[in-house]
Amino acid sequence: TAGTLNAAGVLANRLSLPAGLPDKYMVAWTLHRVSFDHAASINSLLYHHGIELSGSAFALLRPMNEALKRGAWIALCATDDQVQTFITKDKLPKVNLAEQIEQVPPFDEFPLFSKQHANAWDKFHSFTHAGSQMVGAYTQGESVGPAFQPELIIEVLNHAEAIAMMVVQIMVMIAGDFDPDLGHAVLGELNEIIPVAKRPQES
Repeated sequence: TAGTLNAAGVLANRLSLPAGLPDKYMVAWTLHRVSFDHAASINSLLYHHGIELSGSAFALLRPMNEALKRGAWIALCATDDQVQTFITKDKLPKVNLAEQIEQVPPFDEFPLFSKQHANAWDKFHSFTHAGSQMVGAYTQGESVGPAFQPELIIEVLNHAEAIAMMVVQIMVMIAGDFDPDLGHAVLGELNEIIPVAKRPQES
């Protein structure tokens, strides 16, 4: 819900990184913030504008997940040289980022990215790049316009909320390395607002 995302955002804003860290921490932090903002935007578009702007919400699914994946890879896997290449040349290595992430805790026990790629990535890509999934959703009714099914909209809202919660958890993990007490406190409060049954959906 919007309230859950707002509460998570307040908690995330309590976290910070100390000055003078290697660039990888700030880049990872930034990408996670971008992912959270996309999740909040999906939520806002669907709650405040309903079906009217739902196409824009669906178009944010891939960037939201892409920012999370890139941020997680940079935080958990990237070397300093790889981070500098990303900063200066806007390039990531031609490797399977998901595979590398899922060799590192906590993703070694929760292979979100590989499952998502198998189950939903083509749809996300199509929505973002105005492919057939988006065109199909806009041509289901009597006139041209978004006509996503209500159950699909609910699924997208749940997915965005779950991704936002994961983003804040990773931010807690990063910041907690430098301020364990604050990280522990924020994680405890975050766990109180995460719906028990909700986890990131792969489809």
